[in-house]
Amino acid sequence: MRLLGQGWIGRVAARLGLAVAAALSIAATPGAGSDQPGLWLQYRSEIISITAVVVLQTLLISVLLFERRRRGLAEAESHRRLIEVAHLNRAATVSAMSASIAHEINQPLGAILSNAEAAEELLKSDRFDRGQFAAILADIRRDDQRAAEIIRSMRGLLRRSEIVSRQFDLNDSIRDALGMIGPEARSRRVVLTADQESGVLPVCADPVHLQQVVLNLAINAMDAMQNCPPEGRAMEVRAARTGSSEVMVTVSDTGTGIRADELKTIFEPFYTTKTQGTGLGLSIARSIVETYGGSICAENRQGGGAVFRFTLPLAGGRTGEAA
Repeated sequence: MRLLGQGWIGRVAARLGLAVAAALSIAATPGAGSDQPGLWLQYRSEIISITAVVVLQTLLISVLLFERRRRGLAEAESHRRLIEVAHLNRAATVSAMSASIAHEINQPLGAILSNAEAAEELLKSDRFDRGQFAAILADIRRDDQRAAEIIRSMRGLLRRSEIVSRQFDLNDSIRDALGMIGPEARSRRVVLTADQESGVLPVCADPVHLQQVVLNLAINAMDAMQNCPPEGRAMEVRAARTGSSEVMVTVSDTGTGIRADELKTIFEPFYTTKTQGTGLGLSIARSIVETYGGSICAENRQGGGAVFRFTLPLAGGRTGEAA
């Protein structure tokens, strides 16, 4: 990748050359009278000083522009890598939940089949009930919409695209994430509860990325409870305003908790305590939250388990209008 274009270098060199040429031209100009020395002899030190200042200023500006462009390219590359790693993490999350997702889709499909068979039998019977037939069609429509919603959520999570920030209700993004994580929680016998503040929590971010943060924290919480008795597995997700300019999302579990020496390194890339873990889930969650001006932390929960919290700035401060 080229850091500087030839055209830009040519323009800087041309301006520098013009400045030096102008100074030398003035210096070569003779005095008003034939017996008077030229400007060079009269103001040689001043001309040299001015030329040196012009050259140094030009070089300094060139260096600053060079560094600015290089920093911009580095930020663009970091942005691109974040998108790639986040997409791979979403794909890995969906892969880990594939069995429960397939089961969740199979339920409405099975219900559609049963209702279709019931409608077929109703049409064959002598006593056709239009009300009962309409109810069967309504059930089929509802189950079809449920299956389509699951597929839509998965497609949105797996979509690979540039970061597009927009204002939206954080509650909607959390509900979508909980809808995707619900089947996995049931398959692991985890009691999942949500406590979301009523009204709108407007934030400015990419909804898919915030879904990914909630999913990563939820998967991490369920992994922490896999060796706990089934009757004691519980996870709670909360979302509420903190003051007038921030919203806080909390994911708590009743797992084994976090060792004191791991609290400072748990968000570092590739740091994991799981045998099959990649060490990227929490690191990506932190990168996404910080990209949108937020912060994230973890601590142990009284009575056992861990609590993960992340905050984001509210869009519009005190306003609570929908995006």
